[in-house]
Amino acid sequence: MLLISVLLMLISFFLYMTVVIDMFKKKTWLGFLGLFLFPFTFYHAFKNYSGNKKRISWLLVITCIFPFSYIQYELSIGDKELSPLFAKIQESNSMSCVKGSTVSTNAGRTFYQVWCNPENINDVNYTNESELVSGYRDAFVIPILASYKETFGLIEDKGIVLGIESPSELYACYKIENPGEIVESWSSFEACG
Repeated sequence: MLLISVLLMLISFFLYMTVVIDMFKKKTWLGFLGLFLFPFTFYHAFKNYSGNKKRISWLLVITCIFPFSYIQYELSIGDKELSPLFAKIQESNSMSCVKGSTVSTNAGRTFYQVWCNPENINDVNYTNESELVSGYRDAFVIPILASYKETFGLIEDKGIVLGIESPSELYACYKIENPGEIVESWSSFEACG
């Protein structure tokens, strides 16, 4: 379903650009207005579009609203599904975790971005990126997996991208698929995603 939303966003972009091109054909300043201020593009689609106004305007609205609504719905479901996991991790591992603002899909699985902040993060020493990833996996991620398998790991076709920021601002990232398998791990200077 998330893949359908992404495809609808792509279609929406092409419809939007079609209306903007029509605005450029009428007047150049109108085209620039539509390019940078999207409410004018919607207004133009409903009122002044040179082709079939009803078709383009309603397709534009539907392909914009449906994907945004579905992604917001998926994020709210993620909050409810991940809250027992966060409570259990806080209780048993002395670690605070929060859900990030992104959701992604891969091979029919929905992945939520999760950030965890261990209290004893300075206890793990590392000299390079691979030691960071393996050290954090042994110290923090493996203990989290026990809680994960009992809570969020029971939900089919879901997973998380877990990020732990080191004191040196390097991120250790782990892609975990349900029922609790680490399928990929890497380090990054940017946010995991």
